[in-house]
Amino acid sequence: MSCKKNNDKVVFNDTYTGKFIEGPVNQLVSVNTEVKFSGDRYAATNGTGIFTVENSSKVKFSMDYVSSMDYVGNKVLHGDYSYVIKGDSLILDKIFPSTEHHNTLTSTISYKNQYRLKRMK
Repeated sequence: MSCKKNNDKVVFNDTYTGKFIEGPVNQLVSVNTEVKFSGDRYAATNGTGIFTVENSSKVKFSMDYVSSMDYVGNKVLHGDYSYVIKGDSLILDKIFPSTEHHNTLTSTISYKNQYRLKRMK
């Protein structure tokens, strides 16, 4: 995916590979992933959908097909993400509101999704 600025509008269009990192912020898990962007469509490792660049730091993903039977809402590329573009790298971040867990030493746990991606050459 090449990310270009045309009249201050960011355009995502190409294939990126890298790591998907998710989980409670103190117990993050990392897996390999790939995301392909074309026009306003995207195809991630576990589903496809449409996306909209909202501004210079926010993009919204709307997954319309999930390819896994074990769909879990926080493990798919869906919802609002902040993004940073650095050369051929794209970082997508989503922080979930803290939730209360009564079975842990701390009363609240924050969850995070992050895609650390590099454009394929």
